[in-house]
Amino acid sequence: MKIGVIGLGDIAQKAYLPVFAEQGDIEFHLFTRDQDKLKNLAAKYRFSHIHSSLDVLIESGVKGAFVHSATESHHQIVKQLLLAGVHVYVDKPIAYDYEKARELTELAEEKGLILMSGFNRRYAPAYKKLTELKEPNMVIMQKNRRALPGEIRNFIYDDFIHVIDTLRFLFPYPIERVNVTGKKNGMFLHHVVIQLQAEAGVAIGIMNRDSGVVEEKVEIFQSTEKRTALNVSDLFVQENRTETRVGGSDWEPTLHKRGFEQIVFDFLQAVGSKTLPLLTARDSLKTHEICEQIVLELEQL
Repeated sequence: MKIGVIGLGDIAQKAYLPVFAEQGDIEFHLFTRDQDKLKNLAAKYRFSHIHSSLDVLIESGVKGAFVHSATESHHQIVKQLLLAGVHVYVDKPIAYDYEKARELTELAEEKGLILMSGFNRRYAPAYKKLTELKEPNMVIMQKNRRALPGEIRNFIYDDFIHVIDTLRFLFPYPIERVNVTGKKNGMFLHHVVIQLQAEAGVAIGIMNRDSGVVEEKVEIFQSTEKRTALNVSDLFVQENRTETRVGGSDWEPTLHKRGFEQIVFDFLQAVGSKTLPLLTARDSLKTHEICEQIVLELEQL
């Protein structure tokens, strides 16, 4: 099976190329505008098929493609791939605004194609363990960064989108209201706090990008138990005054702990078997819709 890879930036190099290199039964076809980088990375990972343009890559007969280019280019690249009948996996976000994300989602559905967003946390073992806690009444997620305020739309769509999607994944109730607060200085957002409210409970998302630390923490509560995941990989279970660390193996690869291996496998299997992946375009679109609502409210502060 032929699979395209478009864009070879930092995330592609750290999280995806090492996984692709282990897939001996897949023929990967690579393209990026920087031809020197293309040749160097193809040689490093022993990929034989490199291309000078997206058009040439599509003409090679790829069945699916991973899009790791800059977010600003997602709409044009993903649309071209879908119109050519190619299944698409694209780094989050699909686009920087909801309407473009909706357009691509509807195009994929019209064409009967997969459009999958890179929400790797849904596949991380520690976070999947959190979903085993039934009927939670509260979920709290923090994803903080050190001294990195940002423009509102980029802050929310590039980074906070992971918090929104993870809360939706862990909080199994229809969301009735979304409350948004934040601190901004001019056009730069320093922190944001949201509440996703439902009759059965609340999910709280926090991102402080003027924080002294880089950290990620998720807590999920129900009447008899609390579970906590730290930095995507470490899981703790608390019952009354007893705390237990639930281990994966120390030898488990980082890309497995963070869900990248599993999300890649899910897309490849779905393309090969002509079935839907666990994460659908319509599901991802709901996350983008909430992002847009948050951006619009923060711009009014």
